[in-house]
Amino acid sequence: HCAGIDADQLYADCEKRECIEVLMRDLECSEEEAEIYYKEIALKEVQNTIDDLIKEGIVEVSGYNEDGEPLFSLTELGKKVQNELNNKK
Repeated sequence: HCAGIDADQLYADCEKRECIEVLMRDLECSEEEAEIYYKEIALKEVQNTIDDLIKEGIVEVSGYNEDGEPLFSLTELGKKVQNELNNKK
């Protein structure tokens, strides 16, 4: 049954679990509260990464969905970077 295990997902789950435990210990909060903090931290990390990619000219806002949330796409520079990364594989 172990052959079907996704190692990347397992690692991510363990990493999340460790973070939750640290948050519970350091903030002296419940698991539910730690989950909320974890999600807020993860969202902030994504936002910081997107902001950096926009500043570097790799990603741009290409529109908005029906909820008014931005949609992102690669710029020409971003497409060149993607091609270079794909060619290195």
